[in-house]
Amino acid sequence: MTEENKNIDSHDDEKIHDGSDSDGIKELNNPAPNWIIFVFLLTYGFSLFYAIHYFGYPNNGNDQTTEYKNKMVAVDQEKKQLQAASNGGVVMTKEEIIAEGAKLFMQKGCIACHGLKGEGNQIGPNLTDNFWINGCSEESVIKMVTEGKPEKGMTPFKTMMTPDQIKTVSLYVLQGLVGSNPENAKAPQGVECKP
Repeated sequence: MTEENKNIDSHDDEKIHDGSDSDGIKELNNPAPNWIIFVFLLTYGFSLFYAIHYFGYPNNGNDQTTEYKNKMVAVDQEKKQLQAASNGGVVMTKEEIIAEGAKLFMQKGCIACHGLKGEGNQIGPNLTDNFWINGCSEESVIKMVTEGKPEKGMTPFKTMMTPDQIKTVSLYVLQGLVGSNPENAKAPQGVECKP
């Protein structure tokens, strides 16, 4: 054995673990560095906190089932508020409805298919006469604006407008556009609705 190998195999400066001599094989006492012990204890402590917080004691409200139920209750409450707002909502005068509806009609791009004054074009029907394709009641118009008719090119606006905005645009069409007789209006389509 060379001098260099003797230095590698020699463990005189290290402590030998007591009672670990087995067939001439000795176990050295090499403790883990302090930083590894600290990381281990930190991880262990976090896992205990996590387990107790989410699984440790019953009915603490942090488990997945309770969290899901709470979110569903919040969604139901929000849905009820939206329905209440769309049923009652803020009361506006006819002039306010027409002004706000005209603004939404422009902002939401209704003019692209129905024309600047609702006169209709190659894509959308005339909204100023008494002839309607999908019903002329307020509910029919609100449903058409909300759900749309993609196969005919009518975009559903339920994700782009609030229920109040949909109602305002629908009332604008019925109260502000119908009977306005603009120039270059498209020929009537659908069934005539008698006032």
